[in-house]
Amino acid sequence: MNPKLTVITPNYNKGDAVIQCVQSVLNQSFEDWEFIFIDDGSTDGSFEKAIESADGDERCLFLKNTTGIKGGNASRNLGIEQSKSELIIFLDSDDLMMENCLMDRNRDFEANPDLDFIVYPMGIFNDTIGDSDFISNIPTSTPDLHRFLDRDVVWLISGPIWRKSTLESLGCFDLSLHSQQDYDLHVRALIVGFKYRYIHKSPDIFYRQNTESLPRKSSQSVDHFRQRFQMILRHADLLAGAEKLGKKERLLLARYILDIAQMMRWHTKTLGKNALKEALEMWKQTYDLGLVDKNKYGVGYSYLRFKHNMMYNRLGFLQRYLEKSFRKNLGDYIFSPVNFSCRVKLSDYARN
Repeated sequence: MNPKLTVITPNYNKGDAVIQCVQSVLNQSFEDWEFIFIDDGSTDGSFEKAIESADGDERCLFLKNTTGIKGGNASRNLGIEQSKSELIIFLDSDDLMMENCLMDRNRDFEANPDLDFIVYPMGIFNDTIGDSDFISNIPTSTPDLHRFLDRDVVWLISGPIWRKSTLESLGCFDLSLHSQQDYDLHVRALIVGFKYRYIHKSPDIFYRQNTESLPRKSSQSVDHFRQRFQMILRHADLLAGAEKLGKKERLLLARYILDIAQMMRWHTKTLGKNALKEALEMWKQTYDLGLVDKNKYGVGYSYLRFKHNMMYNRLGFLQRYLEKSFRKNLGDYIFSPVNFSCRVKLSDYARN
């Protein structure tokens, strides 16, 4: 008989943190689960430590990523393929579950059989649970899709519990992305219109914030900017196909592209003049796709040339004047980072 629930954990060089992660699964009050742990070529002995910490529990399956494609998304997709249950939760190998997590989430799904996924907040910690009282995010009156498109990440990788069939319908994780794979998956689920519910309660999974990962280290690289740009274009296409590409969605997509294009200036040393050229080509797509009108395209074009011209760094007064002028003319097309994601507390929900 197949288990009711699968926990899928990708791992790469998480050291001793994997021991706590595995133990948090073994300590679950709900026992009808399988645990699939996929290692992505670790060199620090963490794969062996994870196996040892499971102490031969037959519900645990330890695999190595042999797909030929490195990265957490390839490992998660392998886990989905290998899973035998109807419900799936993703747990990173340095994160932790509370002992009633699986019991509560399984019960919520049994009470809501019409849903495709259910979402919960994640707690944040550094070394031990309780050393931070922040959570991943809180509900607001703004539609979740709009918040994601505006990079106000409403939930993190372990926030949802999924139906396996829902993940398969989405095509699982996008293997072309080296970062923001979970962001992309969540946006696609919202565009498609899968039925879900957000349950705001005390966190039952905790995200370890003080560890480093390859995606975090390289998230500002040229390749990551290019991948992110292509991701936005795919989202635009999906929105258009779902007849959801309205005025607000166009603004948010164009804003994201403009922000990536202006950040390409960070790579002028390696790309030379091609950094500006590529940035302008990215921005041109917003006009070609009808995300901006001719006037906003022209202002954005000039803005990118300004941002990429390092000469203005030596002319502080002129730089500040032009920056202020462009921001006024571009208005909402200028991205201003939100303060919600991983910067709120459970009690903050009462004020929204």
